[in-house]
Amino acid sequence: LLFAACSPMVRARGQRLASIQLKGWIKQVIEAACDDVQKSTTSIGLRTSGTVRLPTERERWSVLRSPFVHKGAIDQYARLTYNRLIEIYGEGTQSHDATKTVHFLRYLEHTILPAHAGARAKVTLFSNEVRAAAPSSSSAATSHSSSSGQS
Repeated sequence: LLFAACSPMVRARGQRLASIQLKGWIKQVIEAACDDVQKSTTSIGLRTSGTVRLPTERERWSVLRSPFVHKGAIDQYARLTYNRLIEIYGEGTQSHDATKTVHFLRYLEHTILPAHAGARAKVTLFSNEVRAAAPSSSSAATSHSSSSGQS
């Protein structure tokens, strides 16, 4: 039953270890940074999703040319922010691939991103660890009241 619930794509890739979201205003810089990330991950031996092109954000604004009478004289500007996503896959979060991923992310931070000025990255690391449940507030309140009643 569990085997049927997983899609064949997920089984073939492995577990998702990290996702790298690259952003920038110059399309050529972002594409070059994505190419460098792809080449570096394959040389290290990591599996990636390839470059996924996310929607481009458009920011537009207008500025009056004249401060007084000529309200029709308006300059219009636009800035496009290009987004790309690359996901890194491996055997698991406690495997050798996870160690390779952490080393690659340090390489990304210190070598790839400074080489491509204008590109910025947001990295998300994934883990299959489960957090322990926090104690409920009602049990904490009873423990405080019982300790104060004894003094």
